[in-house]
Amino acid sequence: MSINLHCQLECDKDSQYKLIQLTPELLKVLKPTKGNEQNSLLQFKALDDNSSNVVLCSRDKTWIVRQKNHSNTALLMNEFIPGRPMNIPKESLFGLTEPTSDLLGYSSTSFEYETRKTEGQLNLDLVPLYNGEVKFPQTGNKPQLRTFEELVEHSPTSVVEAKTIWYNVGGCEINGYICLLSNEFMSRALHVMLTSVVAENLNLNELALDETFRAVTKDMGPDFNPYTIEVVKTVLNRFMKAFTDDRWSLDMLKIAKWYGINALKNHAHKTSMSTDEFMIKWKSTFPPFLPCDIDTDMLRGHYYKPAEHHLQYIAKNTLPIDVKERFNILFRLQSTWDFEDIKPLVEDLNVHGLKIDNFIMKYARRRRVPGKQKVIVTSR
Repeated sequence: MSINLHCQLECDKDSQYKLIQLTPELLKVLKPTKGNEQNSLLQFKALDDNSSNVVLCSRDKTWIVRQKNHSNTALLMNEFIPGRPMNIPKESLFGLTEPTSDLLGYSSTSFEYETRKTEGQLNLDLVPLYNGEVKFPQTGNKPQLRTFEELVEHSPTSVVEAKTIWYNVGGCEINGYICLLSNEFMSRALHVMLTSVVAENLNLNELALDETFRAVTKDMGPDFNPYTIEVVKTVLNRFMKAFTDDRWSLDMLKIAKWYGINALKNHAHKTSMSTDEFMIKWKSTFPPFLPCDIDTDMLRGHYYKPAEHHLQYIAKNTLPIDVKERFNILFRLQSTWDFEDIKPLVEDLNVHGLKIDNFIMKYARRRRVPGKQKVIVTSR
């Protein structure tokens, strides 16, 4: 098979063409099924207008877009009908059949864009914190964004991912403005809600928004009440499992972890504490009569062990983002780590998606303890 390839003498300088690889996932999005046409939309987004990565978003997925340079030149071509037929000498065909079609190259490029699945992000820099103030937002300090839809539009994420992130970070709406509940206010709201539903003997595996809100506000006076129905809904979405649109059950792992991290911050921040003493402190922070099993394994990624049977709080967001520096700091804090303890403190740096065992072995040594189902990690 052969074709005649023609080159356009002058390209349209006002038009620039860029190529993007269409993976099977992207093709599936672009081929809508009947009655599901809205899900076939793709949108380019970025966190800001400067140096942020560009992403491509469908309704429920996000792909990061990267430029891939290549040494060859890629031609963009259209079918073309020449003004007059071409007579091609047989010797110039080198044994090939005569051309069956004509194509016109109208542009060229030395790179293309490839996509890789990634997690969406919300641009939370534009969202203010709410700490239970009487007046929110403050006069003369109106937030840049008002609605959740505006936030999604200004964030490199799909709509479905955005809702999940919003619940996990404590997103709420107060007086018609979106906000994030501060950690302090979230802790107070969670404690008040748990105490109230236990006191009212509500079914902890089937909580409804209205009855939970009534339980929370039952003994509240006529004065300002920061625990609005929107706040209660935020707490339900943050710490409960939603099994229908209006029913939640307690997620005791999330609740125990929240109380545990706060206990670490309050009691084992500046100095270490024995594990037994910390467990007593942790247990004492829960509301009375709330059934909850606890174990320090729940808090992995939030503590290190400076000595045997002792632990101390570590804030992951204060660790270096450079991989080697991160490992150096961790081994300075603790010379020998259980594999499961160090994993949550470094897995965010595994940007190339290696198996976590292989990733850790690039920067540390690991060995199995004889006779035990335990792997330890040490510095190189």
